[in-house]
Amino acid sequence: MVRHIVMWTIRDIGSPRGKLEAMAELKSKLLGMKEQIREIRALDVHFNSISAPQDNFEVILECEFASWADLDVYRKHPVHMEVAEYARNVRQSRAAVDYEF
Repeated sequence: MVRHIVMWTIRDIGSPRGKLEAMAELKSKLLGMKEQIREIRALDVHFNSISAPQDNFEVILECEFASWADLDVYRKHPVHMEVAEYARNVRQSRAAVDYEF
């Protein structure tokens, strides 16, 4: 099994409300991938807790795949490419890690 984790901070988009709307839209798009990309075994999206340090990353995606080959299919899938483009447009920073478990 392979776990793929991505974390983002979202850039200021005019107002705090704009940033929250961008985070909600990103979460919706990320969750939508589960139904459209069959190689995804599990997918969760969460926001940094209001109780946590506010300099943490703000959005986290955790996906599980059966193999590295399935992760590669996901990375090249048109739905993922579309969601990744949206994330690039709203992110300030990004970090990712992939590992076997």
